[in-house]
Amino acid sequence: MEKNVVLTRLTVFNESFQMYDGIKELFESLNSEGHNLIVISHDQQSIAIMQRFFQKNFQFDVRCEFRRFIRVIVDETNAKDYILVGSSNDDLVLAANKRMLIINPGWSVKQDEKPARYGITLNTPFQLLEAIRLIANQNKWYFKLEVPDATQVLALTSANTMNRDVEYTERQILDGFEGLLKAGDRKYFNTLYFHLISGVMKNPELRNVELWGTFPTSSGTVNEELEELKERCRYLTGRRMTEPLFIRHTKVEKSRNTSPDTRLNQGCKKHFDSVILNPYYNSSRIRGKVVCVLDDYLTNGISFESARNLLLQAGARKVILLALGRYRRGSQGVYQQEVYNLTGRINKPGYNYELVSRRNLVGTYDPEARDEVNRIYEILNG
Repeated sequence: MEKNVVLTRLTVFNESFQMYDGIKELFESLNSEGHNLIVISHDQQSIAIMQRFFQKNFQFDVRCEFRRFIRVIVDETNAKDYILVGSSNDDLVLAANKRMLIINPGWSVKQDEKPARYGITLNTPFQLLEAIRLIANQNKWYFKLEVPDATQVLALTSANTMNRDVEYTERQILDGFEGLLKAGDRKYFNTLYFHLISGVMKNPELRNVELWGTFPTSSGTVNEELEELKERCRYLTGRRMTEPLFIRHTKVEKSRNTSPDTRLNQGCKKHFDSVILNPYYNSSRIRGKVVCVLDDYLTNGISFESARNLLLQAGARKVILLALGRYRRGSQGVYQQEVYNLTGRINKPGYNYELVSRRNLVGTYDPEARDEVNRIYEILNG
């Protein structure tokens, strides 16, 4: 799928208008593969210089536009077709306002703090070329499930590292993810973030999420890496509310210390007894909103079902539950949907809950999503 690749002036040239190594080859490859090239600046003289340079050095069209061109031309209908390559704080603000995917060029002489934090940092034009090739074709989530009552469940990749069909490199990545999320090991953070944010920015529903949150850990402490992923998604989709969606007021035993049958029989009870909706989110802040909840791993769906019931009770229009990894027991795995009648104030401990129904749902799997994870890791790690 063709992309409109928007590059800022200092992504292409240094301050003296010398083109960086690798940019010529990048432009030639992107053009030959059907992508559109747009270089932007706020300065008329810079645009004139670039136009002359491109006309002299390329046999194809490289558009030179003012920055305001992007503000006018990009909207909700086409934002998924644009990629902004820029390294200034103004570039980051532009991308967030338009909900475009932003890539931070590590080779640029301009290196501001916000693009380095929120963007995908690539260190060479060749990495950028490979990333655009991947993004242009990426459209896969490893696991998808539609849950009745306006809910969608997604998982980025498999978490079954012991399966015989998992190659060595994939097992490294998946184990790296688990190390990142369970022990704070950041070695694979960029791979995970690339996969997540490119998927978010290509999905209209995720780009239009109005509230982002994470599900609390069993101890109630913040998983800093998961929180950072959530914050990046929140910022790049232009949302302002940063308060946590949920508060765990009482510690509970870790799920991995409980047998699968016990977890399924217990259902959402453990979480309802220990988790409340943050009082900050009164009915006006949730009612009618699209809400996305991130969690590390999806096994039986109990944490997600607890979040789903609380958010729908608070009036959410749609709930998207997004896991970074999906543990699958058996051929299809277990997702236990639970519907509860909640009464009392769900933003205070002690609300009442009554199980109405319980059933297992089956989603769909796309093994090709695992190939995308491997490819991202190769791009970012040479």
